[in-house]
Amino acid sequence: MLRTRLMSGLLCLLIILLAMGLYSINQCSKLGQRIQAIRQDTDQAGQSIRQMKQSGASMTGALLALVTGDTQRSRSDFDAADANFQKALNEENSRQSASADEKSLLIKLTDAYRNYGARAHAFLQAPDLPDVAWRGTAAKLGQDTAHLLDLANQLAAAHEQALGEGNKSSAEDINKTVRFLIFLMIIAVAAFLAAYFGLSRGLLNPLRSLTASIEQVGEGNLDQTVPVLSRDELGVLATSFNQMAAQLRQYRANTSVELMQLNTTIRATLASFPDPIFVLNSQGAVELRNPEADELAMKLLFSGVTRLPANVDEKVEQVRASGQDYLPTLFKDAIKFHLDGQDRYFLPRIVLLRDDQREVFGVAVILEDVTRMLLLDDVKSNLISTVSHELKTPLTSVRMAIYLLFEKTVGPLNDKQADLVATAREDADRLHRTLNDLLDLAKLEQGPSQLELVRLSPVELVEAAEREARETAHGSEITLETEIAPNLPDVRIDRQRLAYVFTNLITNAIKYSPAGGTVLVRAQIGQTRSDKPCVRFSVKDQGPGIAPEHQEHIFERFYRVPGTNKSGAGLGLSIAREIVTAHQGEIGVISKLGEGSEFFFVLPLIPEEKPSADG
Repeated sequence: MLRTRLMSGLLCLLIILLAMGLYSINQCSKLGQRIQAIRQDTDQAGQSIRQMKQSGASMTGALLALVTGDTQRSRSDFDAADANFQKALNEENSRQSASADEKSLLIKLTDAYRNYGARAHAFLQAPDLPDVAWRGTAAKLGQDTAHLLDLANQLAAAHEQALGEGNKSSAEDINKTVRFLIFLMIIAVAAFLAAYFGLSRGLLNPLRSLTASIEQVGEGNLDQTVPVLSRDELGVLATSFNQMAAQLRQYRANTSVELMQLNTTIRATLASFPDPIFVLNSQGAVELRNPEADELAMKLLFSGVTRLPANVDEKVEQVRASGQDYLPTLFKDAIKFHLDGQDRYFLPRIVLLRDDQREVFGVAVILEDVTRMLLLDDVKSNLISTVSHELKTPLTSVRMAIYLLFEKTVGPLNDKQADLVATAREDADRLHRTLNDLLDLAKLEQGPSQLELVRLSPVELVEAAEREARETAHGSEITLETEIAPNLPDVRIDRQRLAYVFTNLITNAIKYSPAGGTVLVRAQIGQTRSDKPCVRFSVKDQGPGIAPEHQEHIFERFYRVPGTNKSGAGLGLSIAREIVTAHQGEIGVISKLGEGSEFFFVLPLIPEEKPSADG
């Protein structure tokens, strides 16, 4: 295994290093001991030889001092010097490290010392010898002393020679140690090189091959196979890589089929849409379009339009810059094309395409053909306006007649007639309000140009609505409360139409709240659905609440929550929505069954005016 190979190489180097260290420690220890022994031996031998030389001279001097006649002192000095010589000679004879030459000289020195000692003691015992005999004995003692000193000098020379040989032997041992360490270092270098090239072949080369294959896979080339050269971890890694590459190739093959099927599905889906659809990439070029878009592009090309219309391109750039989709709902935003000799109207819807990381990678442009709906809407609006106006005049006459009858201006009525006239009056009033609502809807659908916008404080708007609804609330035994946040910014509104919205919301809240309940009117800073700051107005009641399945329909025309027993045509909230939408605002409801409802609408803040260049 790879771990075993690595451990073997490292263990071999470790053994060599340990052997070098242990051998070096052992040799250094021996060398130190030898040097220490040589030093001690040198010190002992030198001291002994010096002592013998000094003692030999002292003995001879003590003998010669007999001439002075001080026999006692001469004998005492001789004995002391003789004892010292004897001690030094014994120490030298007991030295184990003495060489053969030194031992031979020590024997001669011992014999010479014995001869000298015998003659010296005889001389000391007969100090009164005749002059001729004394002189002969003294001469012989001088010769013996010279011989002793000469042998001591020879012993010193022999010791120096032995010391030199010992130093030479130590130097040879050091050289041997150095040579052996160099040999071990060569072996260590060889083992390192062998381990390096072995690992290069067995580890680095397969890793390089695997790295190159991984880079090829990263570039999309999945036809990679790494040879399996061993059964160790590298072999397992190579096998795993080959399996991964095979799985990726299979996945690519399966994915290619799925992508083809998905592409076919997408194209079939787009082809089934009746409206032209253009898909633009991040650079703004058209990458995909359905057959309706192809047909429209061909007609626009023959009409001189080489790209999408300029106003659509501008909207696309605005959507990219703002990051918000463009989803208009008013027919006034429709674009007119003159195609095939007739006018066609398309409502552009621009949607940003995002990936999983919410990054924009393209734009989808849907041109919804609203020609027929626009014509129908015009017919409907004209019909409603015409019918409303045509009905309004006779209805006014009928209401006047009913009121005259109800007020008994033309004569008295019995009870049955009075009930019929009262019922007719209520129905006529309800019909009159419905006609007015229909006329308001027809006007609002013509767009914000029908609004008379003024700058107004939210406080003033809320207080005006509260004053107008106060009497109605009092009659229904409802407490009307207001809650206005401080320092609210002004809003730009059509005062009369926003008053209608407030009146409608407060009237509905009063209508559905129980007697003795409270209706809360609020104004505060809020946020739109796109997280933009705005002023939020709301009306909260204590009514029965609205079920979730009905909340998304209550702003539709003529829609009424099933089971509601309150009167109304179902147009008030629809008109309120149109008014708020015309103000570029949003309207909605928050409600739970049994907990009441909170109807709210938000209005955008007035944009700050940029200072002019002259200012």
